[in-house]
Amino acid sequence: MRLRRAILLGLVGSVFMFSASAARPAASGMVVVGAEKAVEKEDFEIRHYTGQVVSKSTVKIVARVSGEILEIGFHDGEVVREGQMLYRLDPVQYEAAVKGAQANIEKCKAELAYAQSNFDRINLLYKQEVSSLDALENSKATLGAAQAALLSAEAELIRAQDDLKNTVITAPHSGLVGVTALTPGNYVTPNSGTLLTVVQVQPIRVRFSINTADLLAMFGSYKELMENGSVEVRLPDGRIFDEKGEIELLNNEVNPRTDAIQVYASFPNRKRKLITGTTLSVKLFCKSGKRLPAISPSALMYDAEGSYVYVVDSAKKVEKRYVVPGNGTSELQLIREGLVPGETVITRGTHKVVPGMTVELSNGQ
Repeated sequence: MRLRRAILLGLVGSVFMFSASAARPAASGMVVVGAEKAVEKEDFEIRHYTGQVVSKSTVKIVARVSGEILEIGFHDGEVVREGQMLYRLDPVQYEAAVKGAQANIEKCKAELAYAQSNFDRINLLYKQEVSSLDALENSKATLGAAQAALLSAEAELIRAQDDLKNTVITAPHSGLVGVTALTPGNYVTPNSGTLLTVVQVQPIRVRFSINTADLLAMFGSYKELMENGSVEVRLPDGRIFDEKGEIELLNNEVNPRTDAIQVYASFPNRKRKLITGTTLSVKLFCKSGKRLPAISPSALMYDAEGSYVYVVDSAKKVEKRYVVPGNGTSELQLIREGLVPGETVITRGTHKVVPGMTVELSNGQ
């Protein structure tokens, strides 16, 4: 019993001595705390969204004139180049229309020359008081009608030449074609509907929506998003696409129901891995991160008013400073607002201090 009592008394004494040592202030009488200086780190923010592959230009090919399809200049499903012949229609009636319009122009020119000569002759006679005013007015009207007839004939030639040109249907831009709706031998009209669809695939766009809060938090403005934003996508098979996307444009308004705006990123799509209509995972990040102050996560505290840290000035006096935290890891906490690199913050012993008190820094700062 005596031995047990002695052991217990010894343990109690040891605990008392440890507690007294832990609570004892520094020799100067000030509370000792751990502190560190805020360092500057680059903040590469990342956001993930769901996007969709869309073409920059999709054109539905339709016939503008009627005629039999004589030739098709592509194979279904291949890539065509801008200006490549897609369909050639029978041009006979349109060639004839052009020649008829040209002949009519020559006739109108001859009639105009005669009307002009007749007007000049009667005008001279009228000035010599040999011809009547009525004859002069009639010759003037005839001349005007001849001039109008020539203009009408020239317009008809332009229309006939345009119809002839439209017997050859070409690709409006380079792109991937689908399956033709009609083959050679079929007669088409402007009412025949879509013959073929040409989809531009190089370059191609990925469209996604970003809410305005993310946009302002990451970039601060639309202009900064355009200049400093970059996009990476994950293919449906889980692989990361080997091309980085550049922000090409933003839509001109925010969706009021979602408070989000559509963003379009452009990819070269050199190997045509991005297929129109595909749904992808999109990662948005900054090309160059912002430089922000960084501290240990243990320095950041919270109360009803928000996030704050204890800042120690050159006189070792404590200030309670509310801050806006940014991205963080288990080892580092970035601060968006309220702190600048080089300022000293308390990281250990925050429970022992109050604003305005003077402290002793255990690391000698």
